[in-house]
Amino acid sequence: MEIIPHLDLVEIMEQITDAFFVLNRKWEFKYINTRGAEIFNRDHPNDLIGKMFWDELPEVLKSNLHFHYRTVMEKQIPVEFDEFFPEPLNRWYHVRAYPITDGITVFIHDATDIKLRQKRIDAYYEQLFMKNHDGILLLDVDGKITNVNHGIERISGYSSSYFIDKQYFELELLKKEDLRLLFTAFQKVKKGNIQHGIIDIFHRNGAIIHCDITSFPVEVMNEIVGVYAIVRDVTQIKELEWSLRRSEQRYRSLKYHNPEGICSFDLNGKLIGVNPALEQMSGYSREEFLQLHLEQLFHPKDISILNECIQDILEGRGTVDSFELTMINKAGQYVHTVGTVVPIYIDEKLEGFYLIFKDVTKAKKTEELLIQSEKLFAVGQLAASVVHEIRNPLTSLMGFLQLIEHSDERRSEYLKIMSDELMRIHSITNELLVLAKPQAKKINKENIPSLLNDVIKLMGSQAMTLGIELVLYSEENVPDIVCDGQQLKQVFINLIKNGIEAMDEKPGKITIRVVKNDDHIIISFTDEGIGMTPEQIKKLGEPFFTTKQKGTGLGMLTIFKIIENHDGNIEIESEVGKGTTIHVSLPIQSE
Repeated sequence: MEIIPHLDLVEIMEQITDAFFVLNRKWEFKYINTRGAEIFNRDHPNDLIGKMFWDELPEVLKSNLHFHYRTVMEKQIPVEFDEFFPEPLNRWYHVRAYPITDGITVFIHDATDIKLRQKRIDAYYEQLFMKNHDGILLLDVDGKITNVNHGIERISGYSSSYFIDKQYFELELLKKEDLRLLFTAFQKVKKGNIQHGIIDIFHRNGAIIHCDITSFPVEVMNEIVGVYAIVRDVTQIKELEWSLRRSEQRYRSLKYHNPEGICSFDLNGKLIGVNPALEQMSGYSREEFLQLHLEQLFHPKDISILNECIQDILEGRGTVDSFELTMINKAGQYVHTVGTVVPIYIDEKLEGFYLIFKDVTKAKKTEELLIQSEKLFAVGQLAASVVHEIRNPLTSLMGFLQLIEHSDERRSEYLKIMSDELMRIHSITNELLVLAKPQAKKINKENIPSLLNDVIKLMGSQAMTLGIELVLYSEENVPDIVCDGQQLKQVFINLIKNGIEAMDEKPGKITIRVVKNDDHIIISFTDEGIGMTPEQIKKLGEPFFTTKQKGTGLGMLTIFKIIENHDGNIEIESEVGKGTTIHVSLPIQSE
């Protein structure tokens, strides 16, 4: 039989790291180990043996130790508790006290580090709970609110006292149907299921706050002891979603109800969408568009322009606006359009582009009719002067015919004069017919001084009858330009006519100068008329605005449009009482 060796209890108590002491019923130390003497700030355990506990440690009387020790001593019930020992110890201890026949035994374990760690953990959780931007409610297993953070106060506008001890699913700041949802969710959470939902909260100021609520169980030792409800204010997010949804609907409405044709492409040139206006304009359905290539939709001369505009978009140069394209619809008819290419950016990244087309076919026809109307109006005004101009050479012809009947010597001289007069009549009537007859647009190389000479020849008689001299100065070797000569003649006639009328039938001079300036030709018309104010100059070119009593205001509109179509521009200088100068600039390389 094995014999268990005798165990020295004192030796064991000296080896343990906890403080240990024994008190008799008189509260006198019967034994204390070295660790215990250290805790009580004694040099040796014998310094306390036989001495009364409360006399040696009077500060302990103010703590819970006194109560707990009396419980063990008097009721013979073991106790276990944590206690903070004040000065001079300033430390936390975990105390276990057990009754014995003649007193009590006490084990004291230094728990300061554990307590500090726990306090730090508690502080972390306290910070997470109280300073969380989201609202947090802590519920017991019956649904009673036991604690809330500042976040819920901010979201609801109510103080924490409003919530404490209220039933979670009986709060007055929620709709009844939402309270029922919360109750159902709470029952599921108590069974261990996380719940998520969206409800509305009535803020204290009456506003409706859209909230995202997540509820999950609080478990301790595998037992559900409560429920956390985290409330997040998603009002701004919801409003942003609604705003985006409304913006998308507005965009769709703008695209699909826009009278201008719109189609969209990705960066690979793949068609993404077509609006009804473009389907109607082109005659192709969306499904047919998917089978088309852009070169099939536009006039061959415009394809290079379109490709250049799209390339500008792809290279990040921004919107390309107002370039003319001739569309060929499904029926093979020409549709005149003004195109715009707009980039599509998503999150500041180029994702594709829009092609927007405005049908200007009717406007083109109206423009042509307007120009023709102006021509006819000019013919009407010139008719009287032309008749007068023709009458003079006819009178001369009749006189010379009578002279020829009675003279043979000077017959050849008279015939020469008669021939010149007949050629003058022919020239005037020819210019008048050209002006009055509708002309198809003809693009040719023309010499500007030559065109001006033809116009001066036509307008000279009218000007001469009013005592107005038309003077042309031109640089030598002015290059020809590519243009519609008939349309430019219309411009020059209107400008000279305006100058004549501005001089109010008073004698004077209209000076016309032609100079080359870099890659442009500048034609300047200077009259000695009444001049214009800056406000009148600004309005020139507006339909039906005129400074003349019987004017229509369409003449200058026609002039501006013709020059614009030739890629030129017009500048006007005028001073009241001193006359007006109009500069017409035309590019030499115009096509």
